[in-house]
Amino acid sequence: MLMETTRPSEQPIDPSGGTTLNSVAHALAMNGRPLERPDSSPIPYAVLVKLLHSAQQALDGDDDEARRFIVNAADLLGAEVHRREATEFPERFQGANRHLAPWQARRVIEFVEENLGGKIRLEDLAKPTRLGPRQFSRAFSSDFGESPYAYVLRRRIERAKEMMLLTDEPLAFIAVRCGLSDQPHLTRMFHRFVGESPASWRRRHRSAEAAPESAAVEQHEAIAA
Repeated sequence: MLMETTRPSEQPIDPSGGTTLNSVAHALAMNGRPLERPDSSPIPYAVLVKLLHSAQQALDGDDDEARRFIVNAADLLGAEVHRREATEFPERFQGANRHLAPWQARRVIEFVEENLGGKIRLEDLAKPTRLGPRQFSRAFSSDFGESPYAYVLRRRIERAKEMMLLTDEPLAFIAVRCGLSDQPHLTRMFHRFVGESPASWRRRHRSAEAAPESAAVEQHEAIAA
């Protein structure tokens, strides 16, 4: 748990001589107790100490790396502050608990985009948000207007569309690269979302793209003649 008397946001990080990253980390460590995630799994304070210490070291050479360490530490601290306030003042958070924080939604989107080619479970999606699967599913559906499963499947189909337009890869290959088991699986899901088979969709859009190019070539040849 965080110290009762001081929150991290009240201690400015001043490299010129005020509170340093190390002193903030030390204040956290002196409490001697681990932080807890919103789903009650522990976040050892040593993780925060390490993040802040790494950020201080990176400030001398790599501002982007230092910023990344600080953002990660801030996310952990923010989650703990949110958990404590929700516990102490539950009436304030009855509605808020049904929504994802911006950083949680961002991490879910990033996770999906990075893992579309593989299996994605509900537990995998919930983990970056530090919420339990059921709480995450409710919040996600409220914010995105569809279930996590529907969102992932829709993104697989959208990725398949991109590959069909931009590559000449066969549908069986595209299906696997988009996290679907095989071409029949792609065909079933594609028809559910788009209303036609991937093969016919590909032909139609390839033809539509080729028509303006063909017309431009014919016009150029006519002018040259």
